[in-house]
Amino acid sequence: MIFRIPYFLMDIPLTQPELLWQMIGERAASGNLHYVDTIEGTGPFSVLVYWVNHLLVGNSLTSFRVISFLIILFQIYYTNELLIKINAYEESNYIPAFVLTVLFQLSFDFMTLSPALMGSTFVLLALGHLLQQTTINANTVPAILLMGFCAGVAFCFHFAYVVFLPFLFLAGLVIIGFSIQQLCLLLTAYLLPLSICAVFFFMQEGLSELITIYLSLGFQTEPFQHISLNDLLFIFSLPLALALFGYFKNNLLRRMNVTQQKQNQLLLVFLLVNLSSFFLLDRISSYQFMAMLPALAYFTTHLFNLSNKRALQQILFYSYLILIPLIGYSWVFYQIEEPSFYNYAVRDELPTGNPSSEKIMVLGENFEKYTRTGIANPYLNFRLTRRYFEDMNAMKRKMKFLTDLLKESPDIIIDEEGLYREWARNIPSLEVMYSIEEDGIIRKIKN
Repeated sequence: MIFRIPYFLMDIPLTQPELLWQMIGERAASGNLHYVDTIEGTGPFSVLVYWVNHLLVGNSLTSFRVISFLIILFQIYYTNELLIKINAYEESNYIPAFVLTVLFQLSFDFMTLSPALMGSTFVLLALGHLLQQTTINANTVPAILLMGFCAGVAFCFHFAYVVFLPFLFLAGLVIIGFSIQQLCLLLTAYLLPLSICAVFFFMQEGLSELITIYLSLGFQTEPFQHISLNDLLFIFSLPLALALFGYFKNNLLRRMNVTQQKQNQLLLVFLLVNLSSFFLLDRISSYQFMAMLPALAYFTTHLFNLSNKRALQQILFYSYLILIPLIGYSWVFYQIEEPSFYNYAVRDELPTGNPSSEKIMVLGENFEKYTRTGIANPYLNFRLTRRYFEDMNAMKRKMKFLTDLLKESPDIIIDEEGLYREWARNIPSLEVMYSIEEDGIIRKIKN
């Protein structure tokens, strides 16, 4: 927690993803079925967490911080114990825990309850079962079942983690030496969490929406870029470079046994697969890459064993302790003064002349309107909504739009994308309910 003090002092505002997750929990708690009544691509298990958290503590930012802190503590403990258990290093130590703790300070948004963080916990558990297969006395069948199940749970938290299914297949087949029967067992276990979700949505008459919005359109929609690629490079370049040095040092200067060679190969492929998930992200931000931190910690730890000289080890220790958090602090300190930072952060914004008690629907990506008003919007991911509506025929789209407006009954519709006239065309009941004003404002007609 000491590392987080500078972030707290900077008074970082609420971010757009955090506001989105709060709204998801609020709508779920109000009885709205995700994908059916709320068009948004967050994983079903993440929605479940936000729903329960909203019921218990109202999805407060404090709850996001506390729960994420506990998850991070577990990941640090599990990673260190795992590397000791599989004899990844010549001597058992707590350097991986230290390295991983420092890595979690790379960005202020690592310590929030994101789908990426929740899902990465199960990615780590799946990776742990895979790494344990490199040891001699591994119990294969239960480990394969748990490996596949944990990877499937991770996918149900965060869509981008689907990349770990081919990773498990490739690693299991080429590096570990799984048989075809074992790969089939892995796939069966992987599909089990998704099957549970499918049965639930089938019973709620929302299976087609789950398939269309989460499984089909999830990777076809253009991502929302909260931070630039240059920002991502600034944040991750040094940790990746240090991990790369650790990898080469491990291969060139250390004599590894067969088990450690397999572990080295697995974690390198795991790191590359994490980076490839970039192409499946719905929102580009630093927190999306949290799953690769344990692999970075594994390779970076080898640098601390570069020499037995205590003075050199202390220099490496304090340099790492200072430089890695400094990257995160300096990035936020610079960005928070830039207008572009509000592609990520949220400003409290109340439409001029409108009381906060009025319910608002925004046809667009601007969440700032919701900070101090009532929410009456099923379209929480407007890029996804637009694509979803484009795939419908005109009649089905009009029926869906009319049904949503009648159910939500917003007092104000803010048409940022200029689509209201097209979607409401030839719907007489909407002409009676709403009047179109200037600047994309549509108001409900008071009786």
